[in-house]
Amino acid sequence: MTEPAVGPGRVLAGRYRVEDLLDEAADVRSWRAVDAVLSRPVLVQTLPADDPRAEAITSAARAAAMVRDSRFLQVLDVDVEDHIAYVVREWMSGRDLTALLAGGPLSSDQAGALAREVAEALATAHHDGLTHQLLHPGSVLITPDGGVKVAGLATEAAIHGAGPGDAGEIDAAGIGRVLYAALTARWPGDGGHGLPEAPRIDGRVASPRQVRSGVPRLLDEVADRALGNAARHHATPLRSPAEVAEALTSRVVTTRSNGILAGFSQTTEVPGPPPAVLDAPALSLTSTRAVPVVRDPEPPTRGSGGAARVVGVLAAALLLAGATFVGLQLLLSAVDAGGDDDPSAAAPGSSASSPSSAEATPVPLAISSATDYDPPPDGSGDENPEDTPLAIDGDPSTAWRTQNYFDPMEAQKPGVGLYVDLGAAVQVVGLDLGLVGADTGLEIRIAPEDATSPPESPDDWTAVASSASAGESASLALDEPVTTRYVLIWFTRLPAEGGDFRGGVAEVQVLG
Repeated sequence: MTEPAVGPGRVLAGRYRVEDLLDEAADVRSWRAVDAVLSRPVLVQTLPADDPRAEAITSAARAAAMVRDSRFLQVLDVDVEDHIAYVVREWMSGRDLTALLAGGPLSSDQAGALAREVAEALATAHHDGLTHQLLHPGSVLITPDGGVKVAGLATEAAIHGAGPGDAGEIDAAGIGRVLYAALTARWPGDGGHGLPEAPRIDGRVASPRQVRSGVPRLLDEVADRALGNAARHHATPLRSPAEVAEALTSRVVTTRSNGILAGFSQTTEVPGPPPAVLDAPALSLTSTRAVPVVRDPEPPTRGSGGAARVVGVLAAALLLAGATFVGLQLLLSAVDAGGDDDPSAAAPGSSASSPSSAEATPVPLAISSATDYDPPPDGSGDENPEDTPLAIDGDPSTAWRTQNYFDPMEAQKPGVGLYVDLGAAVQVVGLDLGLVGADTGLEIRIAPEDATSPPESPDDWTAVASSASAGESASLALDEPVTTRYVLIWFTRLPAEGGDFRGGVAEVQVLG
């Protein structure tokens, strides 16, 4: 190939004055230039005209210039001059998603809104016969006013070569990866693109919820369905940008008036050159970001007695977490008090009667139901509710476990737990617990005596007993008997397990 004579001071098409080399990758050079006719900065990419890809790249750029959606980085000019093929693009002062995620993941609000914008833009492009096929964090750009721009439409594939497969599925998966990255600050694919690699569990990429606690189920499911892991949710795959956009739009309400990521009230200078892609502008500069309004539908009612549980609010700002829950409850036989005048068992929903409850031998109380407890804003609103029946099934071979946390749970939220419903307000004097793992920090909390549903906030429960470092079993006697219907086992610290953190309950016995 002929090395083109392009450098600072060179003028292309009689108007684009080249000034600074920003990046060079795959024999494509990115320059900051000035459009002398309109007195504005532009981005110019050049490559030798005899490069085997030159014709495909310029043709792709001409096609991309016709796209109808302003969320794509605009192509302003394309031509070949003096053995130089060049593409002129709009100049954007902002940051790409890689730079944005250097400070950690976005909120669920922002991640969902950003992914929806990208999906809608690519759905428009597909309708017009154009595809991307190499979407990654470096090609998702955030404008200074908080808008979203997608770089590399059609041209990325022309430069690097599109992979095999259906273009719709490839772009749907690309959106899924962008959503995953925005939620976790990790990249679920090859190359990393400046982000840490997403962890794997049993050979498969962990879901966003397994990496970061508090990720709403909707976004977790959309990411998995786009990435080919729909079976996790017993759902159908998402095979096109339009399907991804529809899946997000059906539940996510976005306010765009102030920009998707505008309003973070800080100015950040991004050092270094732009990503090594044809369409990445010079990312320098400053950017402000604002939180859109994203809402879940009305939370369902969970547990017995009409107990309402908030299932997920997309306004959480969260860190890394992950894995699955299982549970265990043994229903023990009544304790023989030893004597014809003493009761041999407690009636369901009541304690044994005696002249003095404080002096009577504690007996197990009947438990109506068990429900997971991970309340917003720190929690996701649910902790695998499908597993809660295992906590009271009387099978000692099962165990209710927390998620697998990659970092200490207490560094991410105050706690997580399980509450049991005794069916009615009864006197409680203690608990016997079988636990999963060792060195568990926990508290026993109770609802107010007159409560007809479990409190939504942890602060509305009253702590009546605790263990700073419980082993595989714990017997916690209350200082004084209390009357309550709901008892919460609240984990404040989870034991270490294989470099991660996970705990659980192998047996719950409430004594009265």
